[in-house]
Amino acid sequence: MLVTYLGHAGFCVETSRVTVVMDPWLSPTGAFDCSWFQLPRNHHLADLVAGKLADSGKERFLYISHEHKDHLDIDYLCRLACRDFTIVVPCFRRDALRSMLADYGCRRLISCSDEQVVPIPGGFLKLYIDDSELNRDSAILVEVEGQQFLDINDCKLYDRVPSIRRQHRQLDVFASQFSGATWHPTCYEFPHEKYEAVAAQKLSSKFEAVARCIDTLQPRVYIPSAGPPCFLDPRLMHLNFEPVNVFPRAPQFLKFLQGRLRHTGTMLTEMMPGDVLDSATGELALGARERLSEEGFVDYIRAYAAEFAPLFQSRTEMARRIDAEEVFWRLHRELEHKLEALRLLDEIPPPLYFFLEEITTQALRVDFAGRRVEVCDSVLPPTGFYSITAPAWQLVPVLDGRMTWEDFALTFRVRLKRQPDMYHTIVNGFLFMEAQDIAEFCESLARMKEAQARMPISAGGCTYLVDRYCPHQHGDLAEGWVEQERYLVCPRHGWHFDLANHGSCTSNATTINAVCTTPASSSIDNNPVVETRCVAAQELSHLD
Repeated sequence: MLVTYLGHAGFCVETSRVTVVMDPWLSPTGAFDCSWFQLPRNHHLADLVAGKLADSGKERFLYISHEHKDHLDIDYLCRLACRDFTIVVPCFRRDALRSMLADYGCRRLISCSDEQVVPIPGGFLKLYIDDSELNRDSAILVEVEGQQFLDINDCKLYDRVPSIRRQHRQLDVFASQFSGATWHPTCYEFPHEKYEAVAAQKLSSKFEAVARCIDTLQPRVYIPSAGPPCFLDPRLMHLNFEPVNVFPRAPQFLKFLQGRLRHTGTMLTEMMPGDVLDSATGELALGARERLSEEGFVDYIRAYAAEFAPLFQSRTEMARRIDAEEVFWRLHRELEHKLEALRLLDEIPPPLYFFLEEITTQALRVDFAGRRVEVCDSVLPPTGFYSITAPAWQLVPVLDGRMTWEDFALTFRVRLKRQPDMYHTIVNGFLFMEAQDIAEFCESLARMKEAQARMPISAGGCTYLVDRYCPHQHGDLAEGWVEQERYLVCPRHGWHFDLANHGSCTSNATTINAVCTTPASSSIDNNPVVETRCVAAQELSHLD
C-alpha cells in the first residue's frame, strides 16, 4: 500500500487495484474566503490527483471527512472533468454535505453511518463519526491487502481510540491533526500574557491527547497532518509569526513526541506534499517539489504572501463598496430568526452584543432572557456579556447563504470578547450554528443531560464519583487522564475539571459534579502526567 501525502489533511492511498483519495484541498486561493492557505503549497498536485481519480484501470474512491472547506474543496472538485469514481461521506444529521454532492455527477455517493464498512478491492473502508451538533467530523480506516491506515484528520474522537485498537490490532500508519484550528483563543481580546497562557495550555492538551493515541494504537508509522494552515491576508499575517499560539508546525510536535512517547517502536515522519510512503516497508520516497524548513519559514511566508497581494488589494477595494447600514439591518433580521429557534434550557445566557467595524455608534444586542434583538449604543457593560465584532463585508456571504456561520468564524476576521471569561455552550451554538440547526442543538443538549452516567475515579488519595461524559460535547471521561493529582482532563478538547473543587471546570461554569466517597486503595503514580484510574470503567457501556 502506497500513501501519498497531498498536503494538509489530504492523502492518496493506492494499491494495484484501488485508489482512495482523502480530503484533497488543492485550490490555490485557500479556504474560508481566502483566510487559510495550504502550508506548504500543494497546488501543483491538482493534476496528479485528477489523473488518479480518472484512472479507469482501478476502482476509485473519494472520501470527504466533513464540511470544513480545508477538507471539502468544492471548487477543485467542480473542476474535475472525469467523475467516474465513488464518493464516500459520513451521514451526519445535518445533510448539507450530502446535499452539496448530491448532483455532482459521480458514479455513486455512499453516505456512511458510524462504523459502517464499505467494501473495496482487497479490503474495506470504515468511517468513525462524531456528530455532536457543535462538531461534525469523521475519521477513516483503510484496510487493503493486509495493511491498515487510520486517518482521524482533525476529528477529536480520542476517547474512542482504545475501542478502535481493540477492533483492529494491527495498524501500519496513523495520521492525525496536532495543531489548533479554531477561533479560541485566536480571535479573543485577551491581554498578551493571557493569550499566550491559554494557547500554551490548549496546545499542551492537544499534544498530550495525540501522544496517548499513538501509545494506544502503536502504529508502525505516525504522520502529523491536518495543520497548521498559513495566513496571507495582511490583517491575519501576524498569526504566522506569533511566538506562542495554537498553530505549531510539525517539527515542534515531533520533537515533543520524541521525549513523550512510551511506545518507542513508532516511526515519526514529516511528509511534504508529493512524498510517498510504502506502508509495508516504512520507506519514504521524497517526491515533494519543495521542502519547507524552519530556518526558511519567514522568507517562505513572505514570498507566498507576495503572490497574493493583488488579490487582497482587490478585496479591500470591494469592501469599500459595501453598504454597512444595510448589512446591519439584515443581520438584525437573521439574529431574530436564530433566536426564534432557540429553546432556552436551564440556564439563561448573558446578552450577546454584535458590532460591525464600520458602524461605531450602534450595536445589536441579543437579549436571551427577554427573547429579543434590539439596537443599542456601542458601549459595553462592565461585566455579564459576550461580544463579537466583524467587518460588514465578511457578513455579506453569510447573509446571502453562501457561507455558513461556522465558516464565517473560521475566517478569523472576527474579534470576540466575554466578561467574565467563561465559555457558554448556548451562546457558542447560537452564534456559530445555522438557524435550522439550533432547535436540534437544544434538544441534543437536553438528551446529553438525561443520558449522563456516573463513574468512580481515583486521584490525590481519594476516590471520586463523577459524571462520565464531558458537558461540552459528551467526550468519554473514562478515556481521560488526571494531572497534578486533581484535574481530570477530557480527551477530546482538553477541558480540565478540578476534582478537589467539586469537579468544576477551570475555564467555564460547567461541572462534572465530583464527590469524594472513599480514600483511594492505591497510591497515584508519580509521572508528570498521571494516568486516569477509572474504577470498573471497562464495565460501563460506551454511549455515542
